[in-house]
Amino acid sequence: MTVDSHKKTMIWRKHSKEEISERIFSAIDENVSYSDEIILGVPASILDDKVFSRNAAFLKESPFLSLLVENPNHIGCHTFGSSEDFFSGSQKIEREVIRICSEDIFHAEENSCDGYVASGGTEANIEAIWIYRNYFKTELKADQNEVALLCSSDCHYSMDKAANLLNIGIYKVATSDDQRSIDPVSLDQLVQKAKSEGVNYFIVIINMMTTMFGSVDD
Repeated sequence: MTVDSHKKTMIWRKHSKEEISERIFSAIDENVSYSDEIILGVPASILDDKVFSRNAAFLKESPFLSLLVENPNHIGCHTFGSSEDFFSGSQKIEREVIRICSEDIFHAEENSCDGYVASGGTEANIEAIWIYRNYFKTELKADQNEVALLCSSDCHYSMDKAANLLNIGIYKVATSDDQRSIDPVSLDQLVQKAKSEGVNYFIVIINMMTTMFGSVDD
């Protein structure tokens, strides 16, 4: 990684397969090993060897699968430098991924964002909505029933899961049949309806591409 001081952007060099393998396997070596050590107090364990064999010959050429078999658990807030050191090797890689997403893509200030790499989109969506709900309640002193989700009717079903789990309302904006774009009239009416029902804080979901239609919100 190099930093362009004039543009204040990071330039990430594409690595060869050999370099990637060396980086991943070095990270695995820095992590604790569930199979070689007695690990207590960490909420994870080695995967079942009958299903995920650690001795399979192909793993030597498969850094990604090897890391999955090792099943690291990046507990704590290592993004900000405070965490358990059980998985220090792969935590370094996760920090880089978070910096790429937050700083390179979304242009956040350097080292200003915490986070983690989730196992899938549903978990990531629920986590983000949970954070916003708690922000409204803690920082802005909102009541639970004042917070609601606002999203397209084409949004992923994890929005309904999040609303149910976090006990907040959800309002879905209608989309056009041809372009799957948000109907601005429906949006205005829905916002007014939500406000009349006591909603004062919206967690707004904007689709970069939906699962079913590939639609992108304006």
